[in-house]
Amino acid sequence: MWICPECQQKFVNSNQWHSCNQNTIEHFLEGKTEDTLRLYQLLIDEFKCIGEFELHPAKTRIALNSRMRFASINRLGDKYLAGHLVLNRRYDETACFHRIETVTKSAHVHHFKLCHKEDINQELIHYMRMAYQLGQ
Repeated sequence: MWICPECQQKFVNSNQWHSCNQNTIEHFLEGKTEDTLRLYQLLIDEFKCIGEFELHPAKTRIALNSRMRFASINRLGDKYLAGHLVLNRRYDETACFHRIETVTKSAHVHHFKLCHKEDINQELIHYMRMAYQLGQ
């Protein structure tokens, strides 16, 4: 595990390229609606039930990191939360994801959107667990 001496972010690879930043979670959440802050907290709480991780705020998102970044909260709109999970293969057959990007042969970014607490259902939690395990 390599830790950037400037920003203290942790990475699997030594000297991993990244953008050092001084962003905070509070800054990312600032001005968001109660509805989306509630969705944010529900999602974080569900991930905490799965395992330990760190939050890494950036200018445009909050990444969830264990050994590697396995998920991200990309945007909090007025009535939704947009995020993604990193999985080792494509899961096109599920309704959880509205878009899947293939980054490498074994890294596929699965984008989801939460509008209601019920959107954090057993199917999504199943994929959250898979992403967490991959992050280990």
